[in-house]
Amino acid sequence: MKRAMNLPTFQQLLRHKLLPHKIDPMLQQPLVKILLQITLIGVVWGSADILKKLFNLPMSSGIVGLFLMLGLLLTGVIKPNWVNIGAKFILGELVLLFIPLMMSITQYQQLFFAKGWQLMITIVVSTALVMLSSAITFMLGNRVKRALYRRTHHAHH
Repeated sequence: MKRAMNLPTFQQLLRHKLLPHKIDPMLQQPLVKILLQITLIGVVWGSADILKKLFNLPMSSGIVGLFLMLGLLLTGVIKPNWVNIGAKFILGELVLLFIPLMMSITQYQQLFFAKGWQLMITIVVSTALVMLSSAITFMLGNRVKRALYRRTHHAHH
């Protein structure tokens, strides 16, 4: 008789003397679940990239993907609990995406010194716009999530 194999959790994988005893509950989820959710998010993003190219849309595939994911979540095609842990994991590791930017600055020092002020303005403005749009999207997403929660829980009572 085969015994079911228990997958290790992040907490078990990362257990070490230096780590605190209380670890974020997000890290206690099985690795496979997080990878599957990240894969689903990647499939939506890849689909958005195909749609952008197919319809020659004048916006980035990330923005198209944002609207596509929002539509899929609002229509119930994708349930929020299918992607919430993977999304939290990706957001937690967002700082890693800035490493290529720093490497580019060190590779193109002459360009940076010649046009640095223009690049800095572009970086600051685009970062502020990304932060602002992320905050607004997060707030709207929470409102939708609360409204759906109230609707489903008040419908049962």
